[in-house]
Amino acid sequence: MVASTASSVFAEYCFEANGSFGAGGSLNKPIQFGKEVKISGLEFKNNQMALGQLYSPEIETFAYGKSEGKCSAEYVLSNPWFFKSVLGTPVPTNAAGLYTYTWSSTPTSSNYMRNIHSMALRLGFDIESDYKRTALGVVCPSINLKMALNETIKVSQELIWGSETVNQTMGASQGVEMTGGSTPYTFVHAAITSPLTGSTLATVQSFDLNINSNAELIYQMGQSGSADAYRKILEMTGKISLVLKNSAFLESVYGRAGTSNDLVVTISNGGSGTALRSIVMTFTGCSFSGHSTNGIEPGELLLEDIDFQCKHVDVVAKNANTSFPA
Repeated sequence: MVASTASSVFAEYCFEANGSFGAGGSLNKPIQFGKEVKISGLEFKNNQMALGQLYSPEIETFAYGKSEGKCSAEYVLSNPWFFKSVLGTPVPTNAAGLYTYTWSSTPTSSNYMRNIHSMALRLGFDIESDYKRTALGVVCPSINLKMALNETIKVSQELIWGSETVNQTMGASQGVEMTGGSTPYTFVHAAITSPLTGSTLATVQSFDLNINSNAELIYQMGQSGSADAYRKILEMTGKISLVLKNSAFLESVYGRAGTSNDLVVTISNGGSGTALRSIVMTFTGCSFSGHSTNGIEPGELLLEDIDFQCKHVDVVAKNANTSFPA
């Protein structure tokens, strides 16, 4: 018997149609999460309950509750499609061969923002006895995006579901990224503008962003699997770390007020024309909640960390894809 490794596993997903929670979507055209995908915390449980009886120290029988599955998908950012899991369906436009996909957290701009967009997740295991797991009605309560010097840009998604099947025929991985030559994004072609001044921030060391839909599954009488899902308040928080140069950010925390400018995060592959692959996140209604100073010791670089929260975001992705993967 040959030991199994992660080289024997594939992970891919697709979005279920609006209003079709748990229907499975079109897994004939699944999507890859990104580069260097890692699946951790993969778990499925039936909430078993052990029941005893009078006049005996033993368990007499078992009862079972709702079905719950979860995992975390971590990967290097190389396509923008994951935004749909928390920001709904994008609006596409075309200009001279470069396609633009726009997401907005404002419900008046996107009706789907009032709901949560579910997915189907497929995990294939090419091992001694092959099998394939398919999770249905998968929702994403939270996304984390990290940028740091000399690192690729990393994304982590928490995924939960209440219905899952297993098939003893694994099949082949069909997942595609569909970005017309997808490229892993790094800090090299990233830029962040200051919500205090509107100008590009210099000497940024790291950027940490959380976009949380706080989605939860809905269960109902008569079935063990989830029947639907709902989203709670959208929370967008993060931390910027940069070289300490003045007291402006500290004073903004003192001020207890929102900023006058947007926080704009630009990520690209450095290309131009139809070769451009970019993601621009524009956060408005930003406010700083905390400030910390690090490196106060001999021979160390002085750094400041600023905690922020925002009310609204627009995401604009540009690539050569003629349509959203479906």
